Amino acid sequence: MGIIGTIRKHSWIAVAVVGVAIVAFIIGDLTKNNRGVPDMGKIGGNTVTAQRFEYLMDEAEAAYRRQQGVEQIPSDVEYQLREQVWQNLVDETLMGAQYEKLGLAVTARELSDMYSGRFIHPYIRQMFTDPQTGQFNAQAIRYYTENFDQLDTLARQQWVELEKYVKRDRQQQKYAALVARGFYMPKTLAHQVAEMNARKVNARVVQLSYQSVADEEANPTEQDYQQYYDKHKAEYRVREELRELEFITYPLTPTPADLVAIQREVDSTYAMLAAADKEDIPFLVNSESDRNYDSNYVRASTLPAPMDSAVAKTAEGGLVAPRLIGNQWMMAKVMATAMRPDSMRVSAIFILNQRAGGNITRSDEQAKSLADSVELLLKANRVPFEEAVAQYSDDPQKNDTKGDMDWQVDGGYGFLNERVVEAHVGDVFTVRHPNEVGYLVVKVTDKTPAVKKYRLALITREIVPSEATARTIYNEANAFAGQNRTYDEFTAAAREANLQVRSSMANLMSNRLQGVSNARSIVQWAFNEKTAVGDVAAQVFEADDMYVVVALKDVYKKGYPKLEQVRNMMEPQVRLDKKAEVLMARAAAAKSSCKDIAAAAVKLNAVADTMDSVSFGDYFLGRYGMEPRVQGAVSAAAPNTLAGPVKGASGVYLLQVDAAENGPVSDEDVRAAMEQVYAQKLRYLSQVLKDNTTVVDQRNKFF
Repeated sequence: MGIIGTIRKHSWIAVAVVGVAIVAFIIGDLTKNNRGVPDMGKIGGNTVTAQRFEYLMDEAEAAYRRQQGVEQIPSDVEYQLREQVWQNLVDETLMGAQYEKLGLAVTARELSDMYSGRFIHPYIRQMFTDPQTGQFNAQAIRYYTENFDQLDTLARQQWVELEKYVKRDRQQQKYAALVARGFYMPKTLAHQVAEMNARKVNARVVQLSYQSVADEEANPTEQDYQQYYDKHKAEYRVREELRELEFITYPLTPTPADLVAIQREVDSTYAMLAAADKEDIPFLVNSESDRNYDSNYVRASTLPAPMDSAVAKTAEGGLVAPRLIGNQWMMAKVMATAMRPDSMRVSAIFILNQRAGGNITRSDEQAKSLADSVELLLKANRVPFEEAVAQYSDDPQKNDTKGDMDWQVDGGYGFLNERVVEAHVGDVFTVRHPNEVGYLVVKVTDKTPAVKKYRLALITREIVPSEATARTIYNEANAFAGQNRTYDEFTAAAREANLQVRSSMANLMSNRLQGVSNARSIVQWAFNEKTAVGDVAAQVFEADDMYVVVALKDVYKKGYPKLEQVRNMMEPQVRLDKKAEVLMARAAAAKSSCKDIAAAAVKLNAVADTMDSVSFGDYFLGRYGMEPRVQGAVSAAAPNTLAGPVKGASGVYLLQVDAAENGPVSDEDVRAAMEQVYAQKLRYLSQVLKDNTTVVDQRNKFF
């Protein structure tokens, strides 16, 4: 999210379409027959209508297009945006209820202070700080606040979004501060933690790795599983309903006969490319290639090898024979070559007409006349360009950008691009905006050195199976699904046919399974109320470049799962605990018969590692990684005493402190210890609110 130049990053010109879209949404909402359309969900007592969710999605998609400079949104990005919009709705609804209950508000005076007062919001400071000088530009903020009514529709909307973000962040800070102060940590305990963090210890440790115990020596019993489950079941709590799926994939792989046929097609296409007239080649590319004809110039080095070197050796009008690169054939004809810059920079003065909307009232003739006059002034050097921008430009960013449109790669200036390429640095010219909303007076301010570039008629042909091959693969998958209608039959038949069965957990809105992208239809089947545990889908699903046969192995309801459902997940830790029992006994026996760590290491046939300056607050215990229990034991142990055994994450430890130094502890250190505890508690705040609120998600009925 951002403001005009920072957020909209030189998007040329904003035509007042957002307001039209909002009006269309309102009219559509009033006139649409919504009877029978289910709601998108419910958050506590607040219903999320389909219309509201769609509106928020439209906003999110529009923001993505602006920020990325694209028209089409990939399906995986659309999924991520959908998840983001829903999670934002949940968070804002839950937090909004808390703010209202507590009376937490952000006053206009507070907002003003965060924009231009003593306590500038970090996001505002970041956005309005010149990256070159590091200076905060308070004048730019004043411009937007004082001229809000003169901004175009898109700019006003983005400014409002910024205010919402700053206000929401301020409310979150207030709420977090209230909650944090609701916790209490005795100062004596905080002082003790600070002392342990300040204490530096030189110690020797002996580790008995869990890997040193064979699995056969540590077989868990049913009682072990039950005891571990009773003690740790909260760690396996299911916070949203899940489906456990098992599935078999049938990749769509071309046969040798397919490869021969594709080779013949490629040879035929190459012959047509060689014989085609120049004016017919774009049509040929569009009809024969996986990608449409692109008239932009490119460096040869941007192409994949060996296509890059082949193009670099080819003269204008020459052909590059088909080459197999990865999973596709590539061929090309060099339509033209030119010396062109890689990047260019211009400044522009926007002189708009009344078609642009907003407060612009001048006619097109008046705009053209003014643009011509400004161009003449600049060419005669009668006024500096920046002064002309300030006096004549209708760009609301002009006080911030001074008309600078920043560097763009060749092709990045859209309808201006060829004029900029042809012009010299310092040239000034005027162009009409293709939307007929006005004119741009442009000055070329810089260019990179010209390099050789190529306009290519590039034909690509992906290697995919033929329809006959795809049909054969589908029939094989369909036969398996039809003959094995239950989970038990599914697994038995897969085992007999030596087929790989994959497993994946999915929530209501999952979009992927292990090795399978674009799996929404599979997940929708799994969550259908008619689908029962043990069912095999009658439908063979198509996901990208494969067919999928899927079975529903289990359903995990919200709450605590059954022991059997998490047995496989628990097994590694349960077995590790059994190994720990073996090693704890060995270490305890060695400790009882030895006076120091060196003797214990010899008895255990292990190595005593020396570790210097170990602190309770360290994130890692040297090469052993995260071992908080061991670090705590080292920090608290008395010097020159064999201590342990301690059950760690990767093994069992004996330890001995050789020297310890108690560092100074200040009041700030004690406060930091308290703040660390408060911060740890706040991490779970959002989840606690969700756990105590009924959230009904019905998006699967739509997507």
